[in-house]
Amino acid sequence: MMRWFVAYTQPAKESIAQKHLCEQGFEVYWPRFKKTRRHARKTEEVLAPLFPRYLFVGMNLETAPWRSVNGTRGVSHLLTGSDNRPAEVPEGLVETLRAQENAEGVVPLRSLVFFAKGDTVRVLEGPFQEYMAVFEGLDDKQRAQLLLSFMGREMAVSVPAGSIEAV
Repeated sequence: MMRWFVAYTQPAKESIAQKHLCEQGFEVYWPRFKKTRRHARKTEEVLAPLFPRYLFVGMNLETAPWRSVNGTRGVSHLLTGSDNRPAEVPEGLVETLRAQENAEGVVPLRSLVFFAKGDTVRVLEGPFQEYMAVFEGLDDKQRAQLLLSFMGREMAVSVPAGSIEAV
């Protein structure tokens, strides 16, 4: 019976690891989302890993040569439990993520909202970096709407959803 396990990859080598694991006959799931990237006055949407450096690998431990995953190009190692056997992903997690994908195979950030209205968050990048704010919601462009206390008054700001974290 196939189960899901987690492979920890080398930095920015998820696609190489996925390719080589698939060539060995393993089923691989690499969830990604669209992220807005700004560089040199250009703004573009790129696919980014939902879990950087992690891939889900589907296999049957009884029949699959699971030790070969550790020697696969791009893979650092399989996550293991205290018995040194691969640690199984909770049942239904991968299926839930896959069910949320759109037609392009991308997990929309809206389906992964980790914050509730009124939660306190920290801004990680941009002009308001390190400021604390109150989460109001996500807009249709997958940007977080925040209430920020700035120079003694409340102000509404919009930042990329990936540039905030819970406090």
